[in-house]
This record gives sequence, structure tokens and C-alpha cells, in this order.
Amino acid sequence: MIEFQNRPRIYGRLRAVTSLSSTPSAVQAIGFLAAVAVLFFYLGFPLQAELGEGGLLLSEWLLLLFPAFLFVWVAGFDVRETFSIRRLEGPKIVGALLLITGALPLGWFLAWAQGFVLPVPWDMLEGLEDLVSAESPSRFLWLLVLLALTPAICEEAVFRGVLLAGMRDRGSAVRIAVVNGLLFGAFHISFESAFRFLPTAWLGFILAWAVLSTRSIWVGVLMHFVNNGSIVLITSVPALRAWLEGGGDAPPWVLLPPALLAVAGGLRLLR
Repeated sequence: MIEFQNRPRIYGRLRAVTSLSSTPSAVQAIGFLAAVAVLFFYLGFPLQAELGEGGLLLSEWLLLLFPAFLFVWVAGFDVRETFSIRRLEGPKIVGALLLITGALPLGWFLAWAQGFVLPVPWDMLEGLEDLVSAESPSRFLWLLVLLALTPAICEEAVFRGVLLAGMRDRGSAVRIAVVNGLLFGAFHISFESAFRFLPTAWLGFILAWAVLSTRSIWVGVLMHFVNNGSIVLITSVPALRAWLEGGGDAPPWVLLPPALLAVAGGLRLLR
């Protein structure tokens, strides 16, 4: 028989074992990400080339979100723990909005600074701007669904869900967020779009840190949606677009002080 005084220790060990198996390990999470990247490369890109915007929508939902939930379900991991499904409180929502409001222009400055080392293909960039700009309310709503809402859900499930769950106890929050951001940036580049790496990695870092701090993936979904939606809004409003491009290649420097203040306020509320 087990002595009564030893039972709390044994139960504690059992709970520890259970908690370790409730989410993926780092090896499992990175292996899953590699599999999804291969799947997206061989199926997602051809799907987008064949169907255009519809192919992009299908590739996000079918090749990112669906595999993430299938992986968690088949492996028997805890869905709520793996995807950090927790309710967001008011101050955290305000902090998330402040953080992404400041992080967005800082990402523009990073992209501008990167241009001194890695030239920006302006022809390709102008083509992307035309793709994400809307000339009617219906087109604007469609682009929000396609380019803001869909990535905010599907990509967050993979990167701030499965991947972050596997790395959550592997070091400091900053270190984990850096690795997560680098992998997020690498996932979004190709030979033609290498200039996107640094600002995308910056966004991934900010999102990962926010999710780690709040233990809620909804903060990542919210910030991701606001980031992408802001880009659609700016490119769709000629006055905003002209103002941002008025200073040449560099973003308006007047944005830098309020951006830093917004990031500081957001970090304080989320911490």
C-alpha cells in the first residue's frame, strides 16, 4: 500500500507528466511546421497560381488551420492548452491595440533600414500594393477577409498555437519570441520576396511575445488582424497612401516618437 504522506508527492508527479504530454514538444512542433511548409510549397503555391485569391483563401484554411487542428487531435494534445485559448480582459485588449499600433510603423522603419543592405524590388512592391488596394466597399471587405481575418486565424493557429506551445518552456519569453518570429519571417519569404523577412519577423516576434505574456492566442489574432487590416486600409485610401509615400523611401519620421510610446504602453499593459 502507498503511505498516505507519500500520496501528494506521487499525485504531483502524475500531474507533471500529464501537463508535459498535454502540448507538443519542441521537436514535434518544429516537425509539424516543416511538414506544413512542405505542404504549402507543393500544394498551396500551385493552388494560388491556379485560382488566384480563391486559392490563397483555400490554402490558408485547408493547409494551415486544418492541419494544425488535425495534428493536435490525432496526437491527443489538449486543444485549449496547445492553442492558448483563454479569454482576453479589457486592459489586455487595450495593451494589444497599443502594441500593434506602435509596432506597425516600427516595422516600416525596419523595412526601410533593411533596404540599405537588401534592395527593394519596387516593381514587385507596386504590384503587391495594387493587389491589396480596394476601390469599392465590397472589395475592401473581401480583402479584409482574405488578407487580414484569414491569416489572423490560420497563421496564428500554426505559429502562436502549435509552434509556440512546443517552445513555451524552452527559455525566456524574449528568446522564444525571437525564434518564433524568425521562423514566421522565413515562412513568408521566397527568392523574390526576401525583402519581407525583417518586418515579418518583427511582427512574429511581437505577436509571440504578446501571446506568451497573456497566454491567450486571441491577442495574437487581434493584433495580426489589425496589422494586416491597416495595410489594406492605407493602400486603399489615396490620401493616406500619398502621405506615407510623401517623404520618399523612408516612412514619415513624425511617426517614430508616438510609435515608441505606443509600444511602451502596450508592453506595460500586457506585462
